[in-house]
Amino acid sequence: MGVMTSYKIERRAILLVAVFLVLAVPTLAFAVPGSGEFISNYAPGGRSVTELYNILAKICLAILLLVEGLLLVAIIKFRRKSADERPVQTHGNLKLEIGWTLAAAVVQVYIGVITINVMTEVEVIPEPENIGITVEAIAYQWGWQFRYPDYNGMLTDDLVVPAHTNVKLEITSRDVIHSIFIPELGVKMDAVPGRFNLWWFNADGPVNQVLAEGERASRVEKERKVTTRPDIVSFFNPRPDRDVTGLEDRVTYLAASRTVEDVSPYAKYDAVEYRGMCTEICGKGHYNMYFRTVAMTQTSFDQWVKDQQTGSTEADGGAIYQQKCASCHGADGAGVPGSFPPLVNVPWTNDDTMKDAHIEVVLKGSEASTLQGPTEVNGVVYNSVMQPWHDTMNDVEIAAVVNHERISWGNKGTEVSAEDVARVRASLGLPPFPAGGAEPIPESELLAEGENLYAACASCHGADGKAMNGVPSLAGNTTVLSDVKGTVASLVNGQDKEQWPGVKSPMGRSMTDRQLSALITYMRKSWGNEGGVVLPDEIQRLRNEVQK
Repeated sequence: MGVMTSYKIERRAILLVAVFLVLAVPTLAFAVPGSGEFISNYAPGGRSVTELYNILAKICLAILLLVEGLLLVAIIKFRRKSADERPVQTHGNLKLEIGWTLAAAVVQVYIGVITINVMTEVEVIPEPENIGITVEAIAYQWGWQFRYPDYNGMLTDDLVVPAHTNVKLEITSRDVIHSIFIPELGVKMDAVPGRFNLWWFNADGPVNQVLAEGERASRVEKERKVTTRPDIVSFFNPRPDRDVTGLEDRVTYLAASRTVEDVSPYAKYDAVEYRGMCTEICGKGHYNMYFRTVAMTQTSFDQWVKDQQTGSTEADGGAIYQQKCASCHGADGAGVPGSFPPLVNVPWTNDDTMKDAHIEVVLKGSEASTLQGPTEVNGVVYNSVMQPWHDTMNDVEIAAVVNHERISWGNKGTEVSAEDVARVRASLGLPPFPAGGAEPIPESELLAEGENLYAACASCHGADGKAMNGVPSLAGNTTVLSDVKGTVASLVNGQDKEQWPGVKSPMGRSMTDRQLSALITYMRKSWGNEGGVVLPDEIQRLRNEVQK
C-alpha cells in the first residue's frame, strides 16, 4: 500500500513539473524587455519578420508540446512499477517512424519556403528609382555617424529619415566590426571595416496612411502618447517624463517611448522616434552605442534638413558628453585616476587663456600639442590614448561639448563659440566642418565643370561611362554611387586593384578640391547614376584621410 501511494505521489510530481516546464517557462518569455508587441512592428519589412517569427514560434511550441507530451506518456505508461518487474520491450514501429519523418520533412519545407519569401522581401534592395533617400551608416568606437550623400554630405549622430519612404542604408565601420540594430523597424546588419553592407526599410512614422481607418486611429492614439509597458522596463521607469540624462534614463526612454517628447531634440518636429543600437561587442564603450532613428513627415524632414544646413539646430553639449566622453572621463568629470584625467578643477576647463588648448584637445585627442607624452594633472601622471573628434563632430558640436565641460561640476571657465572652433581647426590644418556639412554650391555649376574635366577621362572610360577592354564602367559603378571615400582614394592614389582595376595614374592628385568635387559629382549624376552632390569641403576632409 505504501509503495502504491509513493508511485501516485511520484506520478503527480512528474505531471506538475511537466506542466510547469511546458507551459509556464515559455509564458515567462513575454515578461522579458524586448519581447511583445513593439518589436519590428513599425515598418512593412519588420512586420513580415515579426509575422515569420510568430509562425515559427508557434510551430516550435507545438513541437515542444507534442514531443514533451509523448515523452511524459512514455515515462508514465512504460515506467518500471516494482523492483522485480521487467517492462515490456518495444523495438520500434516502422509506420510511426515513417510518419514522423515525413511530417518533419513537410514542416521543414514549409518553414524554408516562408523564410525565403520573407528574406527576399526584406533583403533585396528596391530598384534605384524606388529609393527615396540613401544614408551611409558609419560605426566607430563608440558611436554612430550618418552621412547623407543626397544632402551635400551632411553628417549627423542620429538617423533621421522621411516617413513612408524607401530608405537605403549603406552600412560600414571605421575601425572594428559593429552591428546596427533598429528593433522596431526590423533592421539588423553588420558594419564591417572596408566594405558596405546594404539594408533598406520604410518607417511608418507619425501616421501610417495606408492603415485601415480603425487601425489607423488606434495607431495614432498609441504613438501620440508615451507608452509604458507592464514589464521590467516600466518597473524600472517610475517617471517616464523625466529628463534623459544618465545611461539608465536614456536606455529606459528609448525602450519605453516611441513618441518624440520634450526630452528629445526632435520635439518640435512631427516625428516618431525608434531605438537604435550596436549589437556587436566592440569594446568597453559598446554599452553606450545608442542612437535615435527618427521618422518625420516630409514637411518636417525638409525643415530639419534646412535647420541642419543653416546651423539652426542647437547641439546639446551634455548629451554629447554623456555619449562620447563619459565612458572615460566619467559622468561627473572626475576621470579615472591613473587612466583618464579629470576635467574638474583643471587649468584647461577653468583658465580662459587655455580655451584654444581645450578645443585642440577635443579636436586632435592624444595628438594635441599639450598631450604629447606623459601629462601630469593634479599630481597624477596620465599617458592614455584619447580619440580625436575633428572628423566626427562639427564646429557647433565641438563648441557645445567644450562649453559643457567648462561650466559643469563647479568649473569656472567661460564659453567658446563655433567660430572659435573653426578658427582653431583651421590653425591646426584640419579641414572645415561646419554644422550641416559644407556650404552648398549650385549643382548646375559643378556638373558643367565636371563635364569639362571628364573629357580627359572619356578616352578610357567612354563618353557614355560604359567602358570596354577591361577598363571599369562608371555607369552603375557601385564605388562611384555608394563609396565617396573610395572614389576619392582611387583618384588621388591611383590604381587600386580591389576597387578600380583600370585606374593607371593618380590623376586626381593634382586637382583642386573644387575640381575633384565637380568631377565626382558629374560621375555620380550622369549616365543614369543617381548619386548625390559631393562638395569641396567634403573632398578636402576625405583627401586628408586617404591620400598616401
